[in-house]
Amino acid sequence: MKNITKNLETLLKTAFQNAGFGLEKITISPCTMIDMGDFQCNDALSGAKKFGTAPRIIAQKVVESLPQNDIIQSAEVAGAGFINITLRDDFLAKALIFAAQNLNAPINYDTRKTIVDYGGPNVAKPLHVGHLRSGTIGESIKHICAAVGNSTLGDVHFGDWGMPLGMVISELERLHPDWVYFDPNFAGEYPTNPPFTVKEIEDLYPTASKNAKADEKLMEIAHRATFELQEGRRGYRALWEHIMTVSKNEVRRLYGILNIDFELWLGESDAHNLCRPMVEKIVEDGHAKISQGATVVDVAEDGDKIDIPPCMLLKSDGAITYATTDLATLMQREKDFGAQRVIYIVDKRQDLHFTQVFRTARKTGIVSPNLQLDFAGFGTMNGKDGKPYKTRDGGVMQLAVLIEEVRQMATQKVQETNQTGAYTAEEMAFIAEKVAVSALKFADLSIFRTKDYIFDVEKFCSFEGKTGPYLLYTITRAKSILRKAGYDAQNPYFNPAHCGREIMLALLACKNEIIRAYDELAPSVLCDYVYKVANLFNSFYNTCNIINETDEDKKKTWLFLTHLTLQTMEKIMQLLGIETLEKM
Repeated sequence: MKNITKNLETLLKTAFQNAGFGLEKITISPCTMIDMGDFQCNDALSGAKKFGTAPRIIAQKVVESLPQNDIIQSAEVAGAGFINITLRDDFLAKALIFAAQNLNAPINYDTRKTIVDYGGPNVAKPLHVGHLRSGTIGESIKHICAAVGNSTLGDVHFGDWGMPLGMVISELERLHPDWVYFDPNFAGEYPTNPPFTVKEIEDLYPTASKNAKADEKLMEIAHRATFELQEGRRGYRALWEHIMTVSKNEVRRLYGILNIDFELWLGESDAHNLCRPMVEKIVEDGHAKISQGATVVDVAEDGDKIDIPPCMLLKSDGAITYATTDLATLMQREKDFGAQRVIYIVDKRQDLHFTQVFRTARKTGIVSPNLQLDFAGFGTMNGKDGKPYKTRDGGVMQLAVLIEEVRQMATQKVQETNQTGAYTAEEMAFIAEKVAVSALKFADLSIFRTKDYIFDVEKFCSFEGKTGPYLLYTITRAKSILRKAGYDAQNPYFNPAHCGREIMLALLACKNEIIRAYDELAPSVLCDYVYKVANLFNSFYNTCNIINETDEDKKKTWLFLTHLTLQTMEKIMQLLGIETLEKM
């Protein structure tokens, strides 16, 4: 589609020049009304004021001045001066066959090295529903970046170095003072296996936090434990390694169910050694000041519509902050991994924090001016009451619980479709899991990321409507047709006379939609697109008896269209991070 629009833009630009109305830029877009043509150009309207000529007169002269070509069947003037363009059938056929043969060819729209920061789990705490959004959106944006030519790395970016760890370690010391990790004189090797499970650690944190907040002395001890951990106390570091091991394994397990993975399993701790030298350099260069004992950088700018407070690098007690760690991590990403762009997939309520961090990075020069920094914030998943999605007892919904809730509903829905007993219990379980993941991820991705949305487990597990299961079913339907027909993809044939133009043009738009999703950092663009393709295909399927068609010209055309639809939908589902099925 991109090549088609580029070719049309070139032809129309020449026509405008030939007609005496030269414009620097010509814009071609799909026709808003399919019965009016395939594409339209509205530049005669925008050029009317420049040339002092009625737009309809300009449009008519442009149409008459079109150079000879093998793309356009007709160009007609409509309304106040719209130019509606219809493509030649033989050109459409060639374009569709080319699309089928080159769907996975590199796009090379942007070849920079990009790091996508998503996930963001806190060590020693269970993943919750917010981690679903960061994970699903981040994974999809990573795939989309790669699809347009980026060299991409996804980083889980653990919260593994702050006060929560100090609280947990000090609570463990209070409960188990005899553990070897707390013996300051111990010089031997610490145990290899963790002395706790991930559940025990996750259950311990709320207690530790509550105790520290209720007791000033315990809070002081937790602060001290955090400081000593960061300063390298052996026993604390060994215990921290155990906490990291069990937490990382649980993150891998849960994100693995959702097909979410990372090339980099780094955390705040990995940039710790860069923090103090970085702060010293910022102070030496005169970018920082002392405010109420804290070291800060002023980042407010003229024109700010809200108050932007200074970015705090060191607290009054000398402790580093989240902003300090994020700045050091930026330095690390540029130096160690050659990042040219960093995209943060984080709750939109962190907007102010990242505004401070990005401005500090720019003002202090700790990263190069060419490093692009993007904050791709997301909204919250809410229950039917419009409030953040919670458990029945009102607690924060853990991701593991949500996954199980959706799995149970998906199992019920799949069982309802298996009345004939076509699948074994094992096959049913496999299908139900894929359906559950598709329901969960597509529901999350189909809403533009900054918007809050209401999660309705029954609605999103439905095989009808704009849902993941509906798309999976459409894909398996296409696969079934091609299997039954014994379709040979090596010998494509297509005659546009046997198909509606809307589905043809939709299939040709695939790469354009991928680029648009990249430009907007919006997987929802692809959700809208793949749902549109699925609807068009199902309408086509319901009116054409593909398998039993006796006209070979029609049958070969319809099978090709089914094949290209399948290719296109699977391509988009892969970019959304959703696995498809062979049958269901």
